[in-house]
Amino acid sequence: MSNDQDEFLKELLADFRIEAAEHYNSILEGVLLLEKSGLSIPDKSIIEKVYRCTHSLKGAARAVNLLDIEKLCMAAETIFNSLKKGESVLNPSLFDVLYKALDVLKLLLSNYDKTGGGGTNINLAQIIRHLEFVQKSSLSQAENKESTVPELAAYPETEPAGKDLQEKDVPEKEVPEKEDDTIRISSGKLNRLLRETEDFVVVKSAIEFYKKELLQISSRYKDENLTYIYEDMVRFQNIANRMVDDLIIGIKSTLLSPFSTILNIVPKIVRDLSKESSKSISVSIKDDYYEIDRRILEEIKDPIIHLIRNCVDHGIETVREREAKGKPSQGNLNITVRKEADRKISLIIDDDGKGIDSEKILKSAIKNGIIDESRLGKMSENEIYSLIFKSGVSSSEMITEISGRGLGMAIVAEKVSNLGGTIDVKSRKGLGTTFTITLPQTIATFRGIIVVVEGKSYMVPSIFLERAILIKPHEIKNIGGRNIITVNDSAIGYISMREALGVEAGKTEIHSDRYLNVMILSVNNNRLAFSVDEILEEQEGIVKDLGPMLNQLKKITGVTILANGVIVPVININEIIGKISFNSHYEAGQERNIETPAENDQKKILVVEDSITVRTMLKTIIENGGYIVKTAFDGQDGLETLLNESFDLLVTDIEMPRMNGFELTEKVRENSAFTDLPIILVTTLDKPEDKRRGLESGANAYIVKGSFEKSNLIETIRRLI
Repeated sequence: MSNDQDEFLKELLADFRIEAAEHYNSILEGVLLLEKSGLSIPDKSIIEKVYRCTHSLKGAARAVNLLDIEKLCMAAETIFNSLKKGESVLNPSLFDVLYKALDVLKLLLSNYDKTGGGGTNINLAQIIRHLEFVQKSSLSQAENKESTVPELAAYPETEPAGKDLQEKDVPEKEVPEKEDDTIRISSGKLNRLLRETEDFVVVKSAIEFYKKELLQISSRYKDENLTYIYEDMVRFQNIANRMVDDLIIGIKSTLLSPFSTILNIVPKIVRDLSKESSKSISVSIKDDYYEIDRRILEEIKDPIIHLIRNCVDHGIETVREREAKGKPSQGNLNITVRKEADRKISLIIDDDGKGIDSEKILKSAIKNGIIDESRLGKMSENEIYSLIFKSGVSSSEMITEISGRGLGMAIVAEKVSNLGGTIDVKSRKGLGTTFTITLPQTIATFRGIIVVVEGKSYMVPSIFLERAILIKPHEIKNIGGRNIITVNDSAIGYISMREALGVEAGKTEIHSDRYLNVMILSVNNNRLAFSVDEILEEQEGIVKDLGPMLNQLKKITGVTILANGVIVPVININEIIGKISFNSHYEAGQERNIETPAENDQKKILVVEDSITVRTMLKTIIENGGYIVKTAFDGQDGLETLLNESFDLLVTDIEMPRMNGFELTEKVRENSAFTDLPIILVTTLDKPEDKRRGLESGANAYIVKGSFEKSNLIETIRRLI
C-alpha cells in the first residue's frame, strides 16, 4: 500500500471511530428505552432511530472494510427492521441477545485495527446465529406460537481446540491400489505437471532446428558419416515427437471435465433472476456431457454466467411485456453443447426475447467514441452487433453493478479470445438472440508465426491468422481517413505492424514496385491487415509470462523460446486490434488515455451522504479522479445546495434522514432545470425492487456499496459526463 493510501485509510478510520461511538451510544440508549417501556406497544420513533443508527454503522464499517462489525450490524438491523414493520414483538429473550450483541459490538469497536482484525477470540458466528434465532422466535410469538431460545454462552468465546483437526486432518485409511481404483489429486498438481510436460515442446523444436543444421553441413561437405548421423536423428526425432505428444495428450485427458460441472448451476441462477424481475423463464440444457479442459472451464465459467444474466436481464421480456406482444408468457433459454471438428467444442446460448436493440447499441458506441456518425450507413448488421463486444458499449437504460457499464461483454470476448476461441452473435428483433462460443477442447500447444519488424523478431499467434498475402503499396487506399485494402471484394482496415507496436521507423524506403508482406488477423469478427518486413516460419512453443516486473508492458502478451534458444516477444493481437479505432487510420501512440481535466475545465459534483465516513471516502475518491466536489449531509440539504449552485453530476445515498435518495432524485427530476443532470445512487440496498425504484425515480446509475470499487465509481462518472 502506498503512503498516500495508508494516510487516506488512517483518516477514514479516525472519522469512523468518532461516528461509530455516536451510533453505538444511540443504539444502546434506544434498546434501554425500549426495555424500560415494558412489553406493551413500543415507541416506533425509538425503533426507527435504533434501526437507522444500526444501518448507518453497518455502511460505515463496510466502507473501511471492518467486515465483522458489518456482519453483526446486519443481523441486528434485521431484527429492528422486523420490529419497525410490526412483524416481531419485544420479549425478554430478545433483549438478552441484543445486550450480548452490544457487548460484542463494543469489544469489536475497541479492538479493530486498520486491517480489520480485532485480535479477539469472539465467536461471531454464534452470536449472529442467536440473533437470527431470536428474531424468528419473536416472529412466532407475534403469531401466538410458543418458542424457546437456547441458553446463551459467555462472550468472548473461542472455537473448541482441535476442531479443524478432528474434521479435516484425519488421514484416510490406506488401501492397496488397483488398476481401476481412483486416487485423489489436486488439479493444481496436475496443472503444474502438464506445464512442465509442455516444456518438452521446446526439445522438439530444438531437435528440428539442429536436424536442419546437420543437413546443411552434410550437404555442404558431402560427408557420408554425417549423412548416417542425420538419418539416425530423423528416426530419433520421430520417436521423440511421438513420445512427447502422447505424454501431453495423456496428461491433458486427465484434466477433462464435462460442461455439466458449470452448467448445473444455471437453472438456479435463472430462477432467482426471473423471480426478482417478474419474468417466467424455462431453461433447457442439452448434451452437457461433452468434456473440455478443466482449465478452460474455470476460465469460461464467469463469462458464461454473464451471458446468461444478460439474456435474462436484457433479452427476455417480463410476463406482461410478452403477453402484450402476443408471445407465450414464459420465455425460453436454450443451452446446447456441440462437438465440432478439429477437437473443438461449441456452446450455443439462445433466447426467444426481444433481440438486440441496434439503435441503442449504435447510440452508445457513438457516445463512447467507438464509431462516428459518418459510418452509420456503411455498417453491416453483423458489424453493428459485434459492437457489443467493445468496451463501453451497452444497451441498458441504467448502470448497475450487473449491467449497463459496457464492460461485461468486452471482458467475455477477451476471455474467449485468450483461450483460443471465438464468439459470434446473431439477433432478430423481437424474436431473440443467439451467442455461439467455440473453444478448443484442450488448451492447445502454442503455435505462432515468426515475423520481422524493423529488424527484430516477433511471434504472432497462429490462431489469429486468417491468411497471408502480398500486395503492392498502391493497393492501399484511404477512404474517409481510414487506410484499407480490398481482399475478395471485402474492404479490410490496414496498418503496418511497426505503427501498431509503436516501433520507431528505420531508414528503409518502400518502393512502389516492391511487394508488402501482409497478414490478415481476426479477433471476434474484427479483421485488420498488418504489414511486416518478413514472414519467416511457423513454430511450436510455450508462452511464458513476462513476470511481475514487466506485466504492465503493453501489446506484448509474453515470450517464447525459439528452436535455436533465442527468446522473442509474443504480440498481443487482441490488444492491438482493440486499440485501433473503427473510424480512422491508427497512428503510433494514438491511444485514448483518460487524463485529468485542466482546472478550468473540471466538472463539479455534489455528494449527498449522511455518514461522515462514507461521505469523506466518496469525496476523496472523486477528487482524486480530477473533479471538484461539494458535499451535503442529507437529501434536504442536497436539494437546497442544488438549487443554489451549479453541478455537473449528483452522487447520493438512499437511506438518509429528512429526505431519502429516492425522494431527492424525484424532486430533482421534477425541476426542468435538472432534466439532464446525471444522478448516481450509491447505497447498501441491493434488492431488485430498490433498483427498479431507482430507475423509476430517474437515476442513471445504481452502485451497491457491497460491490463498490473506486474505479467503478470514477468510470461511471466519466461515462455519464
